[in-house]
Amino acid sequence: MDIKKTSPVKKRSWLKPAVLIVSALVFSAWQFTQASSDVSVARNELRLAAVQQSDLPFTISGFGKLISKHKRLLTAPTKATVEEILVLPGTQVTPVTIIMKLSNPDLLLQVNNAQMELARHHASLRELIINQKSDYLAHQAILVQIKSNLAAAELKVEAQASLAKKGIVSSIDFKRSKLAATQLAEQLTIEQQRLAHLKNAHQEKIAVQGQFAKQLDANLALKQSLQAGLVIHADIEGVLQSMPVTLGQSVTAGEQLALIASNKTMIAQLKIPQQDAQDIAIGHQAEINTRTALVRGVVNRIDPVITNGSVLIDIDITDALPVNARPELKVEGKIEIGVLNNALYVKHPVGVKANSTAQVFTLLADQQTATLRTMKFGRVIGNNIELLSGASEDEQFIVSDTSSWSPNHTLTITD
Repeated sequence: MDIKKTSPVKKRSWLKPAVLIVSALVFSAWQFTQASSDVSVARNELRLAAVQQSDLPFTISGFGKLISKHKRLLTAPTKATVEEILVLPGTQVTPVTIIMKLSNPDLLLQVNNAQMELARHHASLRELIINQKSDYLAHQAILVQIKSNLAAAELKVEAQASLAKKGIVSSIDFKRSKLAATQLAEQLTIEQQRLAHLKNAHQEKIAVQGQFAKQLDANLALKQSLQAGLVIHADIEGVLQSMPVTLGQSVTAGEQLALIASNKTMIAQLKIPQQDAQDIAIGHQAEINTRTALVRGVVNRIDPVITNGSVLIDIDITDALPVNARPELKVEGKIEIGVLNNALYVKHPVGVKANSTAQVFTLLADQQTATLRTMKFGRVIGNNIELLSGASEDEQFIVSDTSSWSPNHTLTITD
């Protein structure tokens, strides 16, 4: 008879998970104990600041550059090749400074052809005037001859008049003499009209040819102007700011060759964060730091476009700029918005944002202990930040970076 074997009792399945849970609880309790413990830190490792209360000038700071108020864009007058570059970007220039020279063989040929065409026309015009004078003199000679013949005919008629009455000259001969005189008188009138018409016709033809000469002269002047324009001058006093062409490059008419920025009239252009720009208005006073001088200015333009979270603010400089000022010079600026009357403020703690609620370590009365306190902050003003609630005058706070300490830490400050 087979005897049925009984299997050994299984170990409880919950024992292993229970051990893991207990271990986790023990670790958490240890970690909490560690977080709740005091942390000692040397006073000289901290940056402390006391709460102050006073009228606080409200300024908005930004970085930017000087830009020229007046610029001159130099372009190619015609299709050409960059033959010579005489000045490089960053160079101070005057109106007569030659920036570069261009070449265009076709334009040179056009100038020569225009000169020859104008010379030929002037020669033809002189020949026309000479021929007209000869023609006019010939007609004047005819007119003089007719006048002479008419005078002789009139004398003959006058002489025959008395003879005809006496019968010495026949009436038919007398009538013939009178007819000849009449015909000569009519011929004289016609010839005088013809001479006057000829004179007007000559003048008209000379005028037409003169207008054509002016057209040829204007065409030549245009070609010569284009040729002279191949020598590129700065035209204004300032700094050569950019030159997007290289030696040997072919350019088309109107293509940009260089940009000249005047250093006589410059403005400061600052980049201001979008959230701060809403407090700025036209006419606000400003102070610009050029690194070598502080100059005053006035806000004259606020760019309506927001770019990468910033707004461009243009400031007219009202003081004389230092001699080293030039376009593109990096500057700092402060725009004076107004004054916060009787404001509470403190040096700006690391990591605290404007118009936010944050926790900052506060020194207790013993000056040896610091704990976290929740405070409400307002606007950032220079290196300071406005305190709206949670602090009183003369209280001290740690404004250096405290992100490495747990919110449960109590700081013990050692000297």
